[in-house]
Amino acid sequence: LKERSKIHPEGSLEQVVENLVKTWEMERSHKLEATSHQSVDGDKFRISANGGKVFNNEEANQVGNYNVLLNACPVDLWDSSQMTWEGSHDAFHTAFAAFPWEVLEVYSGPPKVAFTWRHWGTFTGTYEGNQGQGELVEMFGFGTAVVNDKLQLQDVEIFYNAADFINVLRGKAKVENVNANWKSTGGCPFAAASAALSGSANGETKKRRKRFLFF
Repeated sequence: LKERSKIHPEGSLEQVVENLVKTWEMERSHKLEATSHQSVDGDKFRISANGGKVFNNEEANQVGNYNVLLNACPVDLWDSSQMTWEGSHDAFHTAFAAFPWEVLEVYSGPPKVAFTWRHWGTFTGTYEGNQGQGELVEMFGFGTAVVNDKLQLQDVEIFYNAADFINVLRGKAKVENVNANWKSTGGCPFAAASAALSGSANGETKKRRKRFLFF
């Protein structure tokens, strides 16, 4: 995919996490029975987004990934209670011919994996009557996933700005005016801010040590 921003080395933790999430998404979309999904630990699986409802395996499979990930939105942005599994998928399939996903960076390994991610698609279709103009729509976020010794998902938390994404599709926000923090830092804005603070703190520590040495 020419628009992807990362090509991870074969066998790297980033590639393992990316493939696991892609397998989970494929199973949720194409395997009707939750008990047949090999990417999750069916008895322990839980998932939530942006502090919204925590869904178990059966619940998440019944409503679909989009309803899970948009559950915390205000109802004027996305009303999960009125959106079926089929309707939620149709809403975005009519907007994008394809909507790929990639891992950007992984910050910790199993059992609790912390990672940043990116979704993107060319908006050539329609969303709620708004016709896309072929613009590249991107969505960035952060997530954590607890996995078992079989690398099956057990507890997943996802965080991202859903309002910006929906408002771009509605024509109420411009692509160039969203995701500014992600694009300016080249990655997770929180990690960049933490690194900056750490650098500042280290610099101050060095100054203090220097003052002590020359006292």
